[in-house]
Amino acid sequence: MARRKPVSSAEPVRHEHGLPALKPLRVLVAGEVILDRYLWGDVSRISPEAPIPILRVQRREEKPGNAGFVMANLRALGADVSALSVVGSDRNGSLLREICADLGIDTRGILIDPDRPTIVKDRMLGSVQAAHRATQQLLRVDEEDPTPLKPPRERELIARMKAEIRNCDGVLISDIDKGILTPVVLRALIDGGRARGIPVIVDPRRTDDFSIYRGATALTPNRHETEVATGIRLTDRGAWRKAAETLVRKLGLEACLITLDRDGMYLAERGGKDTYVSTVPREVYDVTGAGDVVLSVFGMFSVAGLGFSSAATIANLAASIEVTRIGTEVITREDLARALSPAHASYERKIHSADELKAALERERRSGRRIAFTNGCFDLLHAGHIQSLAFARAQADVLVVGLNSDRSVAQLKGDGRPIYPAAERARILAALEAVDYVVVFEETRAEKIIRAVKPDVLIKGEDWRGKEVDGQAFVESRGGRVALAPLLGGRSTSATIDRMNSRTSSRAKKNGA
Repeated sequence: MARRKPVSSAEPVRHEHGLPALKPLRVLVAGEVILDRYLWGDVSRISPEAPIPILRVQRREEKPGNAGFVMANLRALGADVSALSVVGSDRNGSLLREICADLGIDTRGILIDPDRPTIVKDRMLGSVQAAHRATQQLLRVDEEDPTPLKPPRERELIARMKAEIRNCDGVLISDIDKGILTPVVLRALIDGGRARGIPVIVDPRRTDDFSIYRGATALTPNRHETEVATGIRLTDRGAWRKAAETLVRKLGLEACLITLDRDGMYLAERGGKDTYVSTVPREVYDVTGAGDVVLSVFGMFSVAGLGFSSAATIANLAASIEVTRIGTEVITREDLARALSPAHASYERKIHSADELKAALERERRSGRRIAFTNGCFDLLHAGHIQSLAFARAQADVLVVGLNSDRSVAQLKGDGRPIYPAAERARILAALEAVDYVVVFEETRAEKIIRAVKPDVLIKGEDWRGKEVDGQAFVESRGGRVALAPLLGGRSTSATIDRMNSRTSSRAKKNGA
C-alpha cells in the first residue's frame, strides 16, 4: 500500500501553546451534506390537543451538518475545502449550497440530483420559559431518501471527484449511509487518494462490513460501530486494543482511532504502536457533532503530517469542547490554542476578544443562561470592587466584565494611570470566582461593548442613581434591566493612590530631614 507522502506545503510548526501552526492545506471532504435546522424557543404550557409541550419559537438557525459540518470545522481551523456530495434540486439544496459558499467552501463538487431530496434534520429545542434554563432537544424530524445513487449519478460524482482531488493534500470521508457513498464511490475515493499518495481518513457508517474502506489511511469509528464491525465487545483496554489492531490488519490501514465516549479514545497504528487518550473531564450538554469534530481535527492534522498520536490528542480535546455546547458549533484554532495553553485549566480561559466573547455568549444563551454585564477601569482592585462584582454576579447566571483599555483609562483618569496594564488587570479580574468572562474595550464609554454583549442585566454603582447609564436605553429596549450595586464607603482607586502618594511623600520628607 502507498504510504503517506509528506505534504511539503503544510509541514507543521509548533505553536507557542503546543498547537501546530500549519501552512495552507486543501482538503477534499466527501459525504452527505445535510441542512441542520434548529428551532429555539420557550416551553410554558402543555398542548390542550395532546399531552405534548408547546414550543414558542423565538429563533431559527440553519447550518451545514455531517459532511457539511466537517467542512465548516476545517474552514474554522484554516484549511481550504472542496466539497464532494449530492443535494436535491430543491430550496433546501440551494440554501445549503449558498451557506457552504458563504463559508468559503468550494461547492463545484456538489452534484444536484433531481431524483432525491436534500437531507434535512429539523431539531426543536426548548427551555423552561420562567427560568430560561434546562434547554433540551424536544424532537428531531428528518427528511431523506437513503436509496443508493443510480449508476449515472455515481459516474458523474466520480468525475467531479477526479477533478477536485488533483489539487488536494488529503481526503476526509464522512459516511452516514444515506445512499451517496456507494461502494463504487468509496472505492474511487480511496483509490484516488492512494494514486496521489495523499491520506484518506474515514469516519465510517454503522455496518458489519468495513471491507468497503479497505486501503484507506485511517478510520475513526465510534464504540458501537467498532463492535458491529468486529464483533468484539469494547469493555476494557484489552478489547479496545484487539479491535483496533484487527481493523488495522484486516483493512490495510495505517491507523485506527476508536472513539469511546466517556472512556476517551484508543489509537492503533500499523507496526504495533498503540496509544490510549483519556477523556478530558467536561460537563456534557450535547454530543451532537462530536464525531464530526474528531474527523475534522484528527483528519486535518494527520493530512498536515502530524503524527497520529498527536493528532488524536488534539482531536480528543476538540471533541471535549464540542460536547459542552448545545447543537453543532465549529471548533476554531483559538478554541484549541486556549485549551492547550498551560493556563487553560485556570482563570485565563475567561479572557476573550470581542469576537470570541460573542460566540461564547451565544452558547450561554442557548443553554438558557441570563447574562449580566458591568464595566470599569478596575485599576488597583479593592474591597469595594469585590462587593460590586459579587452583587453583579448575583443578578444573572453569567457575569461579563468589560475592562477599559490602557488608552481609555489614561483618557478618563489622567497621567500616571493605569497603574497596571490591561493584560494584568484582566488576569486579576479573571481570577475572581464571581467573574465568568473578561473583555477589554478601547472606547472611554461602554455603549459599543454593551451592544455587542446584549446583556439581560446591566450593573452600575449606586452613585449612578438618577443618571443615564451607558447602554441603559439599549438594554431596556430588549427587555433587560439596570441594577445599581451598593457602594462600600471610603473605597476608591483614586483615594488609594492618593494615600499611597501621601505616605511616600511623608517618608521622603522624614528621610530628607
